[in-house]
Amino acid sequence: MTEDERELPGLVRELVTLSRRFRSNADRLHPDLSFVDYSLLSEMAERGGVRAGDLVGLYSLNKSTISRQVTALQRDGLVVRETDPDNPRAQLLHPSDRGRELLALADARMRREVDARTDGWSPDEVRALRTLLTRYNAAPSLAAEDT
Repeated sequence: MTEDERELPGLVRELVTLSRRFRSNADRLHPDLSFVDYSLLSEMAERGGVRAGDLVGLYSLNKSTISRQVTALQRDGLVVRETDPDNPRAQLLHPSDRGRELLALADARMRREVDARTDGWSPDEVRALRTLLTRYNAAPSLAAEDT
């Protein structure tokens, strides 16, 4: 067994802990936003609007699952649909004013949480963690190929 192989179980454990903690915190970010709501609204806001099909590909979810989530967000007044300027037959999903408001509150709470957990870290350490997580998240997923 190589040194890399001995390190992987610990890395997996830490990633699972990070995921569990992030999801737990995200579920408490705002009483009107679930983790899924937060994720979808964040993606819509960050990209300046998305098609439902973009979300299907991004999250590797079934089209009907995304449709149900988006419909619920619309029903709750958190998402609006607008005609895609590049394709009049398509619609872009955007957070509504209320969706942006809730997202801003949730983002501020998440930043406070991360700030508290990295209290005492140097800017270089925070940057290194961000850089490594960005690299990790950009790598292709083998799990997606197994389906």
